[in-house]
Amino acid sequence: MALQTITSNHRDLQQILIYVPFHPASIGSQETDRQWMDLDHHLIQLWESHAIRTKVIYSVAREEKVVCGYIRGLLPEMTKRGIIELVDSVGLYVPQ
Repeated sequence: MALQTITSNHRDLQQILIYVPFHPASIGSQETDRQWMDLDHHLIQLWESHAIRTKVIYSVAREEKVVCGYIRGLLPEMTKRGIIELVDSVGLYVPQ
């Protein structure tokens, strides 16, 4: 919902960080799947209209191809276009 409030007046916005827990319950239900598809659609619109980059932060000790497949299920159009960056949270410092 917050992404829908972004307008052309938000010129300083350059990137969006999304933390995605690696948890099978994150996908599967119709409502959850719809919300992920909506997010995917809004992120595509922001990239096309404002060149806003999206990074997905994950924290799991798994092979990268497993994580990529999981994210591809959540944000299929973003991954298909190659406009999403995966960031392993191990060693990542995010200021509070």
